[in-house]
Parts: sequence; structure tokens; C-alpha cells
Amino acid sequence: MKRILMALMLVAGCGAGGDAGDKADNTAAGAVQAAGLTGLYEGGATTRPNQMCVIDKGKGEAAFGLVVWGANLHSCSGAGSVKQEGDKLRLTMAGDQSCTLEARIEGGVVTLPASVPEGCAYYCGAQAKLGGASLSRKEATVEGAMKAKDLVGEPLCGGISGAP
Repeated sequence: MKRILMALMLVAGCGAGGDAGDKADNTAAGAVQAAGLTGLYEGGATTRPNQMCVIDKGKGEAAFGLVVWGANLHSCSGAGSVKQEGDKLRLTMAGDQSCTLEARIEGGVVTLPASVPEGCAYYCGAQAKLGGASLSRKEATVEGAMKAKDLVGEPLCGGISGAP
């Protein structure tokens, strides 16, 4: 009888430990993905490039800042949180209007969707648009991310917790 009880406790213990281990593995995988996004991304014209910075905040969370330039110095800009799911990035602006961009990332290149939700227009000047912008990773460090500049030349990711 003692052997049966011992065997049942071992089996029950193994099952519980497996679930906890799987959850820990999934959390770690999310953190690795977010950390893998950290850096400076650029695209567009070389005189005034579109820029995005991404900084890992730990525990699978990352934050971003984005500036996309249009005609006559009009621009789109915003910041928020980013989550990666495979080759998809969900960029959610933190601001007065709802704007979530379902971008793609492949080979270090982030491509914003051709059409964006209506709320995203709030983040853009009259002659600028987010749709279809493409940004390539130039640097993969927090220091590199800090090279991205906002509309007035300040660090785009300067206000992000964890940034230097």
C-alpha cells in the first residue's frame, strides 16, 4: 500500500512540475524575443530617415518609439508597447487615440502594414502616413536604440524605463 501511495505522489508531483516548467519556458521565450528586438531601426530618405527604437523592459515586454517622415516636414510619431509573435509585431501606441499596427519582421526588417486603423491618423501630420513604411535594423543594443531622435532631436526612447 505504501508503494502505491509513493508512486501516486511521484506521478502527481511530476505533472505539476511540468506545467510550471512549461510556463517558465514560455515566459523566458517571450523575454528572449523582446530582447531580440532591442535596437535602432531606420528606413526612408537618408537626409531625414524614418526611425524606430525598441528597448526590452524585461519579462517579455518591450517599448518602442517611432518617427516616420512625409512631405514638407510633416511626420507621424508615437510610442508605446511592442509584442512579437513569430514574424508579427504588434505595435500599440500609448496616446489619446487607439492605434495598433500589425507589422511584420523578417531578417531584421520591420514593415508596417499598407493600410492602418483610422485612429492611427491622429499620430500623423497631413502629409505623412505610417502605412507601408519599412525600417531595417542598424544596431541591436540599447545604446544604438538611443540614437533614434524625436521631432526636436531628443532621444526617441529617452523616456522609456530601462533606457540609459
